This record gives sequence, C-alpha cells and structure tokens, in this order.
Amino acid sequence: MWAGCGVDYINAVLRSEGAPVMLPFGADKESVRATLEAADGIIFTGGGDVISMTYGEEPHPKSFYQDPARDEMELEAVRVALELGLPILGICRGIQLINVALGGTLYQDIPSQISDTIKHYSSGLAPMLLHTIDIEPDSLFARLFGSDSLAVNSWHHQSVKDPGKGLRVTAKARDGVIEVIESDNNKPLLAIQCHPEEIAVDYPHFQKLFDWLIEEARKYAK
Repeated sequence: MWAGCGVDYINAVLRSEGAPVMLPFGADKESVRATLEAADGIIFTGGGDVISMTYGEEPHPKSFYQDPARDEMELEAVRVALELGLPILGICRGIQLINVALGGTLYQDIPSQISDTIKHYSSGLAPMLLHTIDIEPDSLFARLFGSDSLAVNSWHHQSVKDPGKGLRVTAKARDGVIEVIESDNNKPLLAIQCHPEEIAVDYPHFQKLFDWLIEEARKYAK
C-alpha cells in the first residue's frame, strides 16, 4: 500500500505558480471536508478504474486496478468540492470519477463495448500525441485552446458513457468517444480524458489547463 501521485502533476501545478498539497489517502469524511475547506481548488488525477458497482453495473472482465478506499474518498471529495464551489480539474480517471459522482455511467472497456474505435491506449515508448479530438466551439475548453480540434495523448480503456447531472460534453474523439466534459452552468469544472501533465513540457499549450485552474483558485480565494 502506498499513497502519492505522479510528479508530473506536482510540477504542472508549480509551473502555474500554484502550491500543490495532496489529499491524505483513505481520509474519512471529516478529514476530506477539513482539507478541502483549506484549499482553493482540486485536481482529480489519473489511476485505476472506478468500481462499476458505484454506477450500478456489474464488472466487465477487462476492468482492473480498482481501489475501493480511493473511490470512497474521492467520490466524497467531488461532492464536497461541488458543495463548496471549489474549482475542479479532472484528468483521465478524474473525468470518469466526476461523471460517476454526478450520476453518470462509463464504458468499462472501449475496445469491446464500442465498435469501430480508434486506438485510445498508447503503446509508444515515450509521451506522444496519439489522436485528435473535436471541440464544441462555444465551450470553456475551446476558449482555452482557441481551436475546434486538438491532438492529444491517450492512456485509457474506459470513458464517459452517459454524462452526469449538470455536465456538458464539449469534445469527442473522431470515433465518438467522449474526451472532455465541463459544467453546463458556468461552474469552474473542467475534466479531460487525456494526460496534459505528462506532455505540457514538450507541448506547452497543455499548460493552459493548469493555468486556468490556478487562476480560478485565486478568484475563489478572494
């Protein structure tokens, strides 16, 4: 058992002049609330699959790396963050977790549950841009990147299926797989399926996501 997160997340926050603090693993509800009441924003990072029973489905044979303690803690953290109005950025598992917390569902294994898909799990030897996403023009994501399409990296075999309450789909891969969701009522919530923290040094435009979070965090702090 260990607790932590990839150093790429920490460095991405630092580059945007934020101060990263990790939420203690396995924290109870009181500890989660106390930590978030002291925070100005939150990132839900990548990781293993959200347990399917949390959204009312039996497990797919190809689901893996489930962690019930992490699910319980992070689902509570989503609820508290939304209650407090904290700016939220979700990454990979994070987009899936946020969607489930708001009543949505997931495709548990893209290759076996969606026909005619492109490759979504990179097998490259180094971080790389793997496929293209198409972006809704009147979205927060489009405003951040100033484009209607974007090449992204990709490390996932699950994805959003039915969006949760209060969420809007604002980008999809060209096979229809959902890649970005955000608030449908202008709350500071943005969640993406790719891993910007991994490639922001080589592709600096991805740093905009962390710049956005820190800017929103400063507004929240005031």
